[in-house]
Amino acid sequence: MKISTGRNHSAALYVLGTLYPYFTGGMEIFNYYFLNHQLKNPDNTIFYLGENKTDLATGHFVPLQRLRPQRFFYPFQFFFTVLKLRKKLDFVYLCFAEQSWIIPFAHSLALRFFNIPYIVTIHWGKAPAWKWRYPYVYFFRHAHAVIGVSEPICYAFKKAVPRQEFLYIPPLIPFQRAKTEKEALKKGMGYSIQEKILLYVGSLKPMKNPDKIVEAFRIIGPDFLKTHNIRLIFAGNGEMEDDLRERVEKYDLGGYIRFEGLVSRENIPDYYKAADFYVISSDYEGTSLSLMEAMFNKLAIVGSDGPGINHMLRHEQNALLYETVNIEELAKTFKRIFTDPILGEKLSESAVADFNRQYSYESMIKKYESVFLSVDPE
Repeated sequence: MKISTGRNHSAALYVLGTLYPYFTGGMEIFNYYFLNHQLKNPDNTIFYLGENKTDLATGHFVPLQRLRPQRFFYPFQFFFTVLKLRKKLDFVYLCFAEQSWIIPFAHSLALRFFNIPYIVTIHWGKAPAWKWRYPYVYFFRHAHAVIGVSEPICYAFKKAVPRQEFLYIPPLIPFQRAKTEKEALKKGMGYSIQEKILLYVGSLKPMKNPDKIVEAFRIIGPDFLKTHNIRLIFAGNGEMEDDLRERVEKYDLGGYIRFEGLVSRENIPDYYKAADFYVISSDYEGTSLSLMEAMFNKLAIVGSDGPGINHMLRHEQNALLYETVNIEELAKTFKRIFTDPILGEKLSESAVADFNRQYSYESMIKKYESVFLSVDPE
């Protein structure tokens, strides 16, 4: 890919769907911060198509109508948006997650028809397993550039679309550290400084396996949790919340597990600083924002040995990994890290060192700028 150096201005259409805070998935949070950063650059002319307007006054918002079924009505909205803006655009920026083949195929057909280059970021954490392969391959093969949020994603998609190059750029946001002291934060949350907090941040949905965490606490039992002052916070909500609450009540764990619901980006640094441990239990991830933030905040981490997670974490070095969905092993792993402060300190020191070595928000932005500037407008 040839990098253009004679231009520092671009006009683009960003297609982003739902933004934070209306939805709190990793892609939506990244898109919110990334869009706002781009909108602050006076050299950029940005139109953005989506369901929500960001809180910045700059840019040109193109509202997306929620018409059902979306996979049939959306392509027409996209086509007419591009038709209207076609003479103003240098390129279109798209995000790819799990979606019907109709959506990416419609994107590529419309943009190729108008001869507008497009750039794609893959936020999907699974290897592609497409029933209808051709539309997806067509979409990626004709993109000007394709970015993956993790190296395993790039590798998996490269196998599926060998004629396209995939560039790894981690999906960072500008993380902040809480300014209030840990003891004061715990006290404000109703905990004593002696109580040790295990933090879970993310949606409460099946692929994240929050139920396995509750079941591991059941195995550990209230006596151990009381003796070692262990508390668990779920920061997030989702379809499994009612089921999780019922399990907590059934197992008599209400004094040890708290559901905080959605926590705003403004307040989430307080939870990371108050916490002592962090757990990520997903079947798979891309490059998890919450996991990167846990590393950034120097927490002792327990993680499932799933794709995307085991790429970021190294067992016994910067985290403890357990076999995904193996509840017995998860319980043993929790007991080990809860009772070995020397191990926890070693893992947390390694985690923050790995974060500082591998991830940089400024570097990420520069890589995206290079990709965007590589589009040569005709």
